[in-house]
Amino acid sequence: MDDIRIGFVGLGGICHARHVPGFRKIDGVRLCAVANRTRASSEKAARDAGIPEICDSWRELVARDDINAVVIGAWPYLHCEVSVAALEAGKHVFCQARMARNQEEAEIMAAASRRSGRVAALCPVPYGLRIDKLMARLLRENALGPVRYVTVNSFSNAWTDPKTPISWRKDHYLSGLNVQTLGMFIEVIHRWFGGTKKVSAETFLFTKERPDANGAMTPVHIPDQVVANTVVGNSIPVHYVISGVSGLTGDTIGIYGEKGMLHYDVDRDILYRSINGAMETVEPTEDERYDVDNWRVERDFVEAIRQGAPYHPDFEDGLRYMKVIQAIHDSAASGKTVAGIL
Repeated sequence: MDDIRIGFVGLGGICHARHVPGFRKIDGVRLCAVANRTRASSEKAARDAGIPEICDSWRELVARDDINAVVIGAWPYLHCEVSVAALEAGKHVFCQARMARNQEEAEIMAAASRRSGRVAALCPVPYGLRIDKLMARLLRENALGPVRYVTVNSFSNAWTDPKTPISWRKDHYLSGLNVQTLGMFIEVIHRWFGGTKKVSAETFLFTKERPDANGAMTPVHIPDQVVANTVVGNSIPVHYVISGVSGLTGDTIGIYGEKGMLHYDVDRDILYRSINGAMETVEPTEDERYDVDNWRVERDFVEAIRQGAPYHPDFEDGLRYMKVIQAIHDSAASGKTVAGIL
């Protein structure tokens, strides 16, 4: 088929570090243009990435006839508008996570992807990719017995200091309902155990104002901490603690079954298994192993375009985790359990 000709909307750190090198390894893929928030930013990004042209706006980039795929690396506030415009213009879309600011935007994006017939892909979270097939096998083989409880703990000290300036991750307009790693871990839990059925949650905002880039105090709406009880898949309780105000940092997932447990050290990307109290590391077989350092995210997107190969996460997967993020917000706001999510 013809070359895949890519335009970048928001070419920042992750695109420079991961996506540009990944696409350059694939024959027949051309990196054509960049549209960042300012012309100066676009010029620098294009120069650093060796991309020949810039556009003065994302709308100009999406309208170009010589571009047939759009990579969206901007913050979540642009994901819905740019994705829908690109899909309606007949372009394929690869969008950075998180998918959108809220469920409403995710619904609009998913509907546009269904209408378009184009590939609408989200960048997968790297958590768990190396052991995904191993985890699927262990669960399929019932290695732990019936799974009775799962814990997700994500502890950061990013917001312990009230003088820490607000960033895009704390800016409700830019990030919406997304809180730190919450959506990333929901994506992992959905991969391993199925969709979320029910949510009961509380959120905590300890510092209600922070300085912006100019030092002016700005109201904060995104929580510092989320505690959520959920039920997923075949009636498995999953408990999340996502905190940005912890003196102890680190991310882990614990999976407890009737015969034993699994402990996933996310930061070290190591899976441990305990049967009868003895803890041991568990490694994927060669066929199961996924090399996260040389991930094939970009190649999977290209093969989805060229060959119709399945791709995950797609916009339907993203809508599922955005429904859970919305339900956590709604439950915390109302003090009520939200059921019937997926």
